[in-house]
Amino acid sequence: MKATASSPLKKELRTYAAHKSELLRRVRGKYVLIKGSRIVGTFESELDAAHQGYERFGNVPFLVKQVMEVEVPLDFTSSLLGV
Repeated sequence: MKATASSPLKKELRTYAAHKSELLRRVRGKYVLIKGSRIVGTFESELDAAHQGYERFGNVPFLVKQVMEVEVPLDFTSSLLGV
């Protein structure tokens, strides 16, 4: 996923890109939780990572991404953001 100028996750996506090689070596297939320029943790499931993100940060943007060599584009909007 490419970060665009209007992306609310621009910093998180840059952080993921900067650490992708290391993440692929260490935790390929797992899910990573990123807030700002910090990798908060890795998780076995997307749900566990999202749950931890909401618990720690609340209803604000944070990135949950599966660590994969080839990325499958997904696009959705959370109903929790009131959009």
